[in-house]
Amino acid sequence: MMIRLTAQKRWRSLAGWGALALAACATTTHAQQFALKDGDTVVFYGDSITAQRLYTKDVEEFVITRYPTLHVRFVNAGVPGDTTNGGYAGTMAERVRRDVAPFRPAMITVMLGMNDGGWGYGGPEIDPNFQKGYRALLDALHKAAPGAALTLICPTPYDEITHGTEFPGYSRVIEKFADDVSRMGAQLEASGDKTVLVADFHRSMTDALERAKTQFPELGPLIVPDRIHPAEIGHWIMAATLMSAWHVNPVISRLVLNATNAKVIDKDRTTATNLERSTDGLQWTQLDDALPLPLDFNNAMTPVLLKISDIAQLDQMTLRIESLDPGQYELSIDAKPVAGFSREELQRGVNLALYKTPMLDQARGIDWTEDRRATLDQARFILSAEVKESATSGVAEDKLRQAQDELAAAIRKDLDPKPHHFELRRQ
Repeated sequence: MMIRLTAQKRWRSLAGWGALALAACATTTHAQQFALKDGDTVVFYGDSITAQRLYTKDVEEFVITRYPTLHVRFVNAGVPGDTTNGGYAGTMAERVRRDVAPFRPAMITVMLGMNDGGWGYGGPEIDPNFQKGYRALLDALHKAAPGAALTLICPTPYDEITHGTEFPGYSRVIEKFADDVSRMGAQLEASGDKTVLVADFHRSMTDALERAKTQFPELGPLIVPDRIHPAEIGHWIMAATLMSAWHVNPVISRLVLNATNAKVIDKDRTTATNLERSTDGLQWTQLDDALPLPLDFNNAMTPVLLKISDIAQLDQMTLRIESLDPGQYELSIDAKPVAGFSREELQRGVNLALYKTPMLDQARGIDWTEDRRATLDQARFILSAEVKESATSGVAEDKLRQAQDELAAAIRKDLDPKPHHFELRRQ
């Protein structure tokens, strides 16, 4: 959902907006322009769920694998225990001045709420205080980065769905925050012409937990093990929700072939050359414009992720082949067997992003390097936000930034999609 304010109203004091909040997650459409552009910096502002550096890393990898030519810098400013008013790493004003303003972001994401509810011990003032603090934060962010767009994120649920609770009823408090901001975000939507993107992590995670409770009752509690901090599977769901709000192109590549005359019927974000028909199938060379998400298909929770979420809809590497002879076919890429498909499956189309391919191997290698870069970013942030400043603090931060830049350059070097030889043989 894109929300706009008139020119006269642009980012004036947020008190005039009423109680600002998030609207429901935007629906991705291929026609909508991606929210980021070349050269942008994104700052992730939030609490310990952001500080886990999981959904933020997933978002980074979503962007770099889907848009390999796009140069975007990502900065994580998540602090454990943080609230709309700040926390142990500084007040909200200090946090904004130190953790946001110096990076001159083009996009700021805000994810808060889990620590604002009083853990079941607050009174009726909890909700209005959250709204007041949230408005003040948004006002401060605008003053610090007046050119930045905002992505406002509904807080993830306190999970009382898949297992018991430590703070009875706290899920309702967080749900109230999400409901409040969704309703007030709709009020903001009606008022104008300033770009604000919104993502409802609460709804997407709640839906996934409900599905898991029914379909995977033994594994469901592993999605949010401590009821607060999602595990890796949950962060992929969150990242997909954010990328939907940013209008990511769901297509990695799409290729439609005719087996009878060995012709390309249709294609998107890919090139197919050297297409030849053999006595028992087809072969061709394919060069895609992007890479699949680096999902770990050796992780037992990945099939759960695909069943309880819509992430596969945003990870489409489609191959469709018409006019094949009846039978079963084996697909190999670079002489590596990938999977077997029936003629009917190939005619309907198969999503190769969900299989172990050389393209996935390339993406997984990028994931490994990006994990190291995120670790260095965490060390830099801790040094900046939590360690008493000394004469050598600046030198240390510069060293960590330099190491991050070197890893980012290595990722860039490994990002270019490569041509692969496809071979389809009837069994």
